[in-house]
Amino acid sequence: MKRLLLGFALVAAAVYALRGWFAAPQPNPSWEETDNDPEDLSSDLAQRAREAEGAEAAEGSETPAG
Repeated sequence: MKRLLLGFALVAAAVYALRGWFAAPQPNPSWEETDNDPEDLSSDLAQRAREAEGAEAAEGSETPAG
């Protein structure tokens, strides 16, 4: 039983070490490729709020046909 556990531990350690060596490198996120740039987020949220208020005002000013 000890040999089985030791063998399992050695195989697990080898797989873990080889996984890091053979794995593809993880890409680094870039702010240019996303729409959640912290510098633009506050103005973007403000713009969304203005658009939502404009849409609500437009909906409220429509007269029912009929």
